[in-house]
Amino acid sequence: MKERPIFPLLVSMALPMVLSMTVNALYNIVDSFFVAQISEQAMTALSLVYPVQNMINAIAIGFGVGINALIALYSGAGDRCRADTAATHGLVFSILHGLIAAVVCIAMMPGFLRLFTGDEAVIALGVRYSSIAFFFAPVIMAELCFEKLFQAIGRMNETMAALLCGSITNIILDPVLIFGLGPFPMLGISGAALATGIGQCVTLSVYLIIYCPHRFPVQLRLSCIKPDWRPSFTPSAFPPFSTWRCPRCWFLSSTLCWPLTRRGMWSFWVFIISCKPSCTCPRAALCRACAPSSAIITVPGSMAA
Repeated sequence: MKERPIFPLLVSMALPMVLSMTVNALYNIVDSFFVAQISEQAMTALSLVYPVQNMINAIAIGFGVGINALIALYSGAGDRCRADTAATHGLVFSILHGLIAAVVCIAMMPGFLRLFTGDEAVIALGVRYSSIAFFFAPVIMAELCFEKLFQAIGRMNETMAALLCGSITNIILDPVLIFGLGPFPMLGISGAALATGIGQCVTLSVYLIIYCPHRFPVQLRLSCIKPDWRPSFTPSAFPPFSTWRCPRCWFLSSTLCWPLTRRGMWSFWVFIISCKPSCTCPRAALCRACAPSSAIITVPGSMAA
């Protein structure tokens, strides 16, 4: 990736992502097409469930984008250990949030549906669909975590292939499970939810099949699950002592150079209360006394004479 020309690299990375987002949209479109053939009430129930379903997808994408950014950041810096930790923690917390989302959304759906309709038939259909669809929330979270992990290391084609497999599975199973084609029973709106869930499971399975046998730059490791409780307190990260005389400079250097640990926050408030300002340096600059020992770059001509 570092040696390829910029424009071909952008095209090779952007087009699979565009196709992947288009494929994700097909889930709801295909479900709507077949559910509309059941009854008008089924279509109404599906439309009322979609906002909550999209909220789960939005949460999953939000976590995935954060995981993607951290993996790309640490991989680009050559810190493989932290990249592995970011990927491992991201997957664990994605599954955890998926479980929480499944329980909360399934529990709230009857009350949520009654806010929009008094038709008990619509409410019953909505609860049937959502109970099955939201049961797969952990799968959705894990699937999107793997999607962003693959994208972070530049494996866009594998992402597109996995999403296509899941979408095609959903397209095939929707009419089969909804209308009971062949040996399968007729499940109605429950079949639409089940087909969507199976399609998402297929996508996750493809990711695992691609990931497990191969040696990827980013590895999911059990050793990374254990949190590191050691404080991030090193001389290089601690603000210079000379900046303590100026609370404004101390704040700038501490927020940029020192992680906000409990010890850091305690020290900050002790010194910010006990020290008096000894300069009136501009917002983006430091005083002459503080500037030499600070990591912040000063603006020419901004230091006091």
